[in-house]
Formats: sequence, C-alpha cells, structure tokens
Amino acid sequence: MLTEIIREAWIALKRNYTRSLLTMLGIVWGIATVTLLIAYGSSFRNILVSGFNAFGKSVVICWPQQTSEQPGGQRAGKKVVLEKSDLDMVKADAPLVKHACLETVKRPGISYGDRMVGTAAIRGVCPEYGEMRNEVPAEGRWINAADELERRRVCFLGGRVREQLFSGRPAVGECADRWRALHGNWRDGTQDPVE
Repeated sequence: MLTEIIREAWIALKRNYTRSLLTMLGIVWGIATVTLLIAYGSSFRNILVSGFNAFGKSVVICWPQQTSEQPGGQRAGKKVVLEKSDLDMVKADAPLVKHACLETVKRPGISYGDRMVGTAAIRGVCPEYGEMRNEVPAEGRWINAADELERRRVCFLGGRVREQLFSGRPAVGECADRWRALHGNWRDGTQDPVE
C-alpha cells in the first residue's frame, strides 16, 4: 500500500514537472520567509528590550511643562515647575518608590587640554540616578553619597564624550574643564567672549 502511494506520487511528479517544481519552490520560499520574519522580529525585540533596559527599568520621568487646561481656577498655560519639595513629598508619601532624583540638564562645551566636545549634555543628578538609569561604568565608578556630601567635583563621562576628549587614554583621575561659551565666537580653538 505504501509503495503504491509512493509510486503514484513519483509518476505525478514526473508528469507535471513544472507544477511540482513551483510547488516545492513555494513551500521552500514560505518556510524561508517565515523563518526570516521570526528571526527579524526576535532581533528587533531584543534591540528594543536592550534599549529600554539601558534607559532604566521601571523608571518614571516627569518634565516641567505648562498646563493645557485651567486647573483649580487658574489660567491655562501656567508653567509647572518641579521643586526639591516635590521630590521630598514623593519620597515621603510614596512607599513603593525605591529612588527619586532631580535631574538638571545643561549643554555647555566640555574640554580637556586642546580637545573640545561641542554641546554634550551635562546632567546634575543624585547618586541613586546611576542605579535608576542603569549607568554602568566601563572603568572607574559612579558618583556616590560621599561625593555629594563633600561637594566633590566629579563627573561620569559617557563613552562617546570620553573617546572624543581622551582618544583611548585613561580618563579616570583626569580633569575636564567646562567652557563657558554662552555668547562666544570660536576662532582657531580660542574663545572671544561677546559683551
């Protein structure tokens, strides 16, 4: 019985050679396409998950903005500014919040010797920020409570800024300067302040 089925299938394949070839090609193409789509989707998912994990796990970020409606009888468009008292209130009244931190972002230039980085973001943060945002140092360490308490002038450089300033040399222990170039003109690496 089994040999009869195989023999009839072989005869049908030989008789309709083109149709058989196109059917097999369609099956192979379908399997390859499904495999590629699954691999692409899996890779895309891994990239997204790693991007979100680099941003921070279970992190909520609040930016100061302005109101779009009239809250509590006040005018629309009122600026909402987050203060230290708001941070203290979150820490006191939200027991499920593990860490809370204010973040100040400025974009001045940073220099080391004759090397200058354009407008890298400089963030003023608390020591808990490193754990919140998954800041893992490739070398050196993250800022700690003693740095904050003793008001040490320390910084944590990202990989691109470190490479632009130090070009592969060790950056730990070096001193990077913040250039005050608010209204400056750049000529041959020097700054001419504009009054």
